[in-house]
Amino acid sequence: MDIKNASYYMKNISEALAVVYSDEQLCQQYAWWMLQALCEKTKIDLLVEDTLMLSDEQKSLLAMWIKLLVDQHMPIQYILGSVPFNDLDILVQPPTLIPRPETEEWCLHIIEHLMLLDNKKITILDLATGSGCIALALAYHVPQAEVVATDIADTALALAEQNIEHTIIRNVTLIKSDLFDAIPVGMLFDIIVSNPPYIAQSEWFSLDATVTKWEDHEALVAADDGLAIIKKIIKSAPQFIKKNDEMKNKQIPQIVIEIGYQQGDIVKQLMQDAGYNDVLVQKDLEKKDRFVVGRVDYVADSRS
Repeated sequence: MDIKNASYYMKNISEALAVVYSDEQLCQQYAWWMLQALCEKTKIDLLVEDTLMLSDEQKSLLAMWIKLLVDQHMPIQYILGSVPFNDLDILVQPPTLIPRPETEEWCLHIIEHLMLLDNKKITILDLATGSGCIALALAYHVPQAEVVATDIADTALALAEQNIEHTIIRNVTLIKSDLFDAIPVGMLFDIIVSNPPYIAQSEWFSLDATVTKWEDHEALVAADDGLAIIKKIIKSAPQFIKKNDEMKNKQIPQIVIEIGYQQGDIVKQLMQDAGYNDVLVQKDLEKKDRFVVGRVDYVADSRS
């Protein structure tokens, strides 16, 4: 076995990835992720070691990972099998959507607001849950909450079930449902969240091959310039939202929808036209419109 150090392997991996990735920092980040996964050690642990000995088996696995990245454009998250998400390790596998940092940002934003509640025994609905990352993060950080997560895809629900077992979080219930269709009559929620499909079909072919070759088209693309699913959620959500005076008084939203960066103004208008109050478009760390929040100030089951 050759005896090298972590920096040596990191440099070689980065150079191999540079064939398809022009971003040098991204190549280095991927290289470190692979070494950490391969050796089951942190980056700091690897850096402080004078030598790094890879077995023949590890070298073969590393070569296979690089080939998948370079030749097959397989997302590194699928290769490594999991991603960190708001203090949880979330399992990922194709074709279910990979949790994005932007989604993690707004999910943490909502968690911080929910932590302000005196009464945290609330009910949460996560529509189009995918891997279950949002539902599980909310359930983990607000353990008094009861979380219902829905998806229409069997593959997504199977992965979400795996993640429930993997994270050992028990206050999440999965329901196969096309948005609200299978939600039991009379079941109401204090807050509804969703990262729905919102990419326009015209944008699909401009996306990177790591997305178009591997991730579920139906989980990403929606008709009507990416707005079809968002419109359905906006229309139906008030029927499933319960009155919560504490959330109103503390200005905590009762609906949260992730959007495309060019959809902020139109989704805000759609929500205002539908009677939502306190509608705000929130930006991500890159200053791009990323999610829209609002509230309905009436009891759902009193609607005619």
